Amino acid sequence: MAASQNQRLRRLAEKASRRKTIVAEKRRAEATVTGGHEARQIIDSSRAPVRACVVAERLFADGMGWVVLARALPSGQIGASFFLVDIWCLGVKDAFFGVMSRQKFDERMEASRREQPHVEIDPSVARKLLHDASAYAASFGLAPSEGFTEAEAIFGDIPMATETFSFGKDGKRFFMSGPNDSRTRIRRILDTLVKHAGPDGFNYVVAVDEFG
Repeated sequence: MAASQNQRLRRLAEKASRRKTIVAEKRRAEATVTGGHEARQIIDSSRAPVRACVVAERLFADGMGWVVLARALPSGQIGASFFLVDIWCLGVKDAFFGVMSRQKFDERMEASRREQPHVEIDPSVARKLLHDASAYAASFGLAPSEGFTEAEAIFGDIPMATETFSFGKDGKRFFMSGPNDSRTRIRRILDTLVKHAGPDGFNYVVAVDEFG
């Protein structure tokens, strides 16, 4: 029974991870920063009115989901930062910023709702969630996405809320490999987890074809 349950969990984890990675790559490809002046555009966006701030509705049930903060620029475009959050292990797994038309942003959010329903969240709570998720991963040696610091700058002077969150799964860290994770990356993460949490301090699921 246990073996069957583990196989089912692995299949579900692989399917969810693959889907989220494909969506992440698509969004990153579409989130083209016009003009190539990303740093300047992030600063401008951080001072603009908030257009939307959402979080995946089942983030804490599924273990992974998106947090999005978007602001309405004076030009009529939307500056938005997207964060793929892994609350079971890796913290902020992916993060990027983009500028797009309002129509493109609305279309993207509608597609996102169909893929993974989301709910509104106060920006201060979203910021606290992102920082706490990063701190959770850092507590056992895992750094956030390279784009996190820049993308997070869109929050500007929004303070962090005081909410607290629970991370991990069933009291332990739980690592799910993604379809684009190389064997080298998987091994590096597992070695880091063993070093900081001990061999029995975490659980993991990796695809056989990724780590056979």
